Amino acid sequence: MAQPRAADAAEALAPVTARAGCTMGVHAERAWAPHQALAWEGLLEVARLLRRDAETTLEAGHGLGISTLGVLGRLLRAPNRTLRQTDLADAMGLSLSRISRVIDTLERRELVVRRRCPSDARAVNVTVTTAGGTLAQDAQAGVFAAVEAAFTNRLTDAEVRALAGIVTKLLTG
Repeated sequence: MAQPRAADAAEALAPVTARAGCTMGVHAERAWAPHQALAWEGLLEVARLLRRDAETTLEAGHGLGISTLGVLGRLLRAPNRTLRQTDLADAMGLSLSRISRVIDTLERRELVVRRRCPSDARAVNVTVTTAGGTLAQDAQAGVFAAVEAAFTNRLTDAEVRALAGIVTKLLTG
């Protein structure tokens, strides 16, 4: 794959780099070199673009978003394809009210069912239906192909490993 000329790349990335000054003002402008601003804002921009593209692929092909597919995927992996609604919220990093709205949407489409937990009357279990499981598996294949094309196929294995190391360092402190 041909690499863009340095001047063309710098011009194309200038708006991304400038965002550091917009969000952090003179602090970033005084203290950061352009590569630092690009690393920070570029990381945010890449994450935003990759997520948006995955959402577009999922919505167009399957009528699902990242959150809805995340719920269905977790249910597919759960024993008996069932989890407590509160456990789903925790696993997804969503509030109970947000997960409830996601499950409402899935339930209207008959992709999941809610039932009272037999061992705890206060809890609600969510189970993926056969239709929900089939849709989730199809959507997972589609989003995997899109991520491969937009992400892993554009980087060498060494670059992916380096990025994984950087992400590990950032996430684990």
